[in-house]
Amino acid sequence: MAKIFNFRRTSTLALRQRKAALWRGLDVPADFLRASYVQRFTTCGKSNCVCAQGQKHGPFYYLASGLAQGHVLKFLLKTPAQQGSAQHGVTAYQQLWEGLEELSQINAELLRRGERLLPES
Repeated sequence: MAKIFNFRRTSTLALRQRKAALWRGLDVPADFLRASYVQRFTTCGKSNCVCAQGQKHGPFYYLASGLAQGHVLKFLLKTPAQQGSAQHGVTAYQQLWEGLEELSQINAELLRRGERLLPES
């Protein structure tokens, strides 16, 4: 769910300044991942295993990404290095998305006010 910014009482100048600052600070990290970092605990199915009594195996870490309807890329992250890279990439994507969302809401507010989105040439 997107964070909702309340720009109704913000001056047009302040909106333009915030937009410029966001745009200047917009950085697309090369390692970003549009995915979920998932921690799972599982049972093995053996009746005499401790997991049958409630103490599940794990944690196991997965990266999951919905590619299209009915198509999900999901795989086990086997090493701590993979797990760290995945966490960092997912966090980088979330931060990038939050910046883009704020820019989009500023643009929508400027349009609502009848303002131009691009500076005059």
